[in-house]
Amino acid sequence: MYKKRVWLFVALIYFFCVSPLTAEQVFRIVYFNKENPPRVVGSGTSINWSKPGITVELFKMVAQSVGMRFEFKRMPWKRCLYAVEHGMADAAFHASFKPARAEFGVYPTRNGQLDPSRGIYKNAYVFYARKDSGVSWNGKALGNAPRPIGTQLSYSIADDLRQMGYEVEEEATVSNNLNKLAAGRISAYAEIESIADYILDKEKSRYENIVKLRPPLTEKVYYLLILKSFVQKYPKLADRIWDAVRDVQQTEAYGEMVGKYLE
Repeated sequence: MYKKRVWLFVALIYFFCVSPLTAEQVFRIVYFNKENPPRVVGSGTSINWSKPGITVELFKMVAQSVGMRFEFKRMPWKRCLYAVEHGMADAAFHASFKPARAEFGVYPTRNGQLDPSRGIYKNAYVFYARKDSGVSWNGKALGNAPRPIGTQLSYSIADDLRQMGYEVEEEATVSNNLNKLAAGRISAYAEIESIADYILDKEKSRYENIVKLRPPLTEKVYYLLILKSFVQKYPKLADRIWDAVRDVQQTEAYGEMVGKYLE
């Protein structure tokens, strides 16, 4: 424990004391090490630069637009948030809004409100259940759901569900949650629609008894969450980065890039 604290102390001194804009430094972005196609392609810590996913491609364009060097690293989502909170990274994506995250990071705002126009993209959370479970969803409450609801570890939807009065079990992977659902150990599973749909389509025979419940549980906008101390030190630069996230998505080059992922 002592060694761990010493290492953390040294790391914090290094990352806080070295300016992220010196010639030796880059704007350090961390993101989830699980795939979310076509936004993030492939799993693990490595990045396939020939096809990393739409969001990584977007930030490569943003880096060009603002004239900076961006460095990308992949890690578990909880660790991504920890890295930003402790100054070991300058930003993380895809981050939906959560008050706890706003204590150490900053989202793009306009007139004191979140600015969805400078978000990365919007996606829906939906419930999944077994066909034979009798679980229902009317848009406000689940019916016939005696067991906990599954979510991914550290996802913001977990807190939303707890506030709705549900018992929640968090797992590290989509597969873990789907396996628990298939085995009847949870009543339903709340997940980002594009992520779960990809796995269900990829492994149809394995999860043939799992269905999507309508309507969506909620829709969330996902942002680049930037380290608060970075924004305080370089407020204009942070705004330039968020502005570029919006502006690049309106260019022909971005549209062509997205098209290649959707072919």
